[in-house]
Amino acid sequence: MTKYSQEMAEYRGEVYYAGSEGEKDVWIRKVPGVSYVNAEGFEKYGDREFKTVPVMELDAWYVEKMTALWRGQPFNVISVENGKAQAGYAGGEYVWAAQNGLDGDQYNGYTATLDVGELADVRVDRTDYLARWKERNPG
Repeated sequence: MTKYSQEMAEYRGEVYYAGSEGEKDVWIRKVPGVSYVNAEGFEKYGDREFKTVPVMELDAWYVEKMTALWRGQPFNVISVENGKAQAGYAGGEYVWAAQNGLDGDQYNGYTATLDVGELADVRVDRTDYLARWKERNPG
């Protein structure tokens, strides 16, 4: 199981949200609620703190996408914390979604907070962006 189902980077041994910033750089953003040892050089934009770093300085750069079944229906798991999964409904049974207490509607989608213990067929697909970048930029 993964904690974050989005693009992430590991920089100087710590984990951040991440995104591409051109050919040779990646922006990293502090994860809210996490204390960081390496806090220098971050710029603050509202309640978010960003920094651009060279790809070569990253320990890892990847995206993990987690999917699971809950009560036999498919969900995209967004995050997991304290035994709870924040998830978006990936099925098309809107009556089922409403009957099972999901938040939202058929036009904007349904979300739910689910007990991790109730998830079945949990799958995590990892794409290693750092390895791909190194293949295209040897040396």
